[in-house]
Amino acid sequence: MKQLGYYFFKYWISFGLFFYFKKIIVIGLEDIPKNKPILLLSNHQNALLDVLLIATRNSLKPWYLTRSDVFKSKLFSPLFYFLQMIPIYRMRDGKDTLSKNQAIFNQCGELLNNNETLLIFPEADHNLKRRVRPLSKGFTRLLFNALEENPKLEIQLVPVGHNYLRATNFPDSTALYFGKPISVQDFLNENKNDTVSKIKYTVAEQLKLLTTNIEDEANYDSIYSILENEGVNFLYPKEVNARIKSVTLNRETQNLKSNNVFHRGIIKFLFVLLNLPIYLVWRVVVKPTVPEPEFMGTFRFVFSMLFYPIFYLLMAIIISNSYSIKTACLVVVGHAVLNFIFIKIGFTSSVQRK
Repeated sequence: MKQLGYYFFKYWISFGLFFYFKKIIVIGLEDIPKNKPILLLSNHQNALLDVLLIATRNSLKPWYLTRSDVFKSKLFSPLFYFLQMIPIYRMRDGKDTLSKNQAIFNQCGELLNNNETLLIFPEADHNLKRRVRPLSKGFTRLLFNALEENPKLEIQLVPVGHNYLRATNFPDSTALYFGKPISVQDFLNENKNDTVSKIKYTVAEQLKLLTTNIEDEANYDSIYSILENEGVNFLYPKEVNARIKSVTLNRETQNLKSNNVFHRGIIKFLFVLLNLPIYLVWRVVVKPTVPEPEFMGTFRFVFSMLFYPIFYLLMAIIISNSYSIKTACLVVVGHAVLNFIFIKIGFTSSVQRK
């Protein structure tokens, strides 16, 4: 029964993501090893949406190492455990909580020994900046904990690159790149510190190829402005990273104006008009509660998944009181189809300043 519930939730979320994003690109699924313990290592930009995209865009059934503070909610914590999320404790959660991580590492070791898949974000926190941040060594502790139980365990590290066109806006487009698997056994030697350094370096270098990486932090804003003004497509990190290498900072940049602003404005106006009750609840009640920009997409998606079923149910009930149930169903379906068309056409610009 739990298995059935898990897959129902997975495909329901997958359906929601299909409607939420204008475009979802997934590259590299064929490189994911089969019948081996896997550790997915992803960059982290867009809070819970990063997790949901990985969970629904492959055939794996991963366990997720998640910051422990989200489990404080009595309402949602049972759901998180049901979805195979595992709390991981950080210094900011209190120094006394760090000792709990050993039990978590032991649990992860057992999962890997059973050829399960784990997902972890080695940057340790989310950030909208388009760069791969320094990786923490927490995931290597997890690896060595598993190898202590089974030194010959063939753990495969699979880097995952998340790319968003405009993470805080709607509708957005996203591209998910699964990198080539890295065998942990290839790095093991007598010097543990050396092994840790090489693993972290190799994973970081792959992640830098799978997502836009503006490594020059001091000139990040200038470089990003050039890319933004040129209208580069951030869904294709290989091309964007090649452009970053050739950026000249001392040249003047001009703001490029899109020639379809009027077209997008009309589409957005029609979309807002079509969804005015939900739009007002979002703008007036929900959006002001978003704690930080990295959570904007997550809040909007969860809000849509919760409120649109209620909205359509109320619409059907109201219309069926005056007309037939068939008419009510046709109106609801027609409304949903129009929303789908507007989202896939898109009504936001192709670039986003952060």
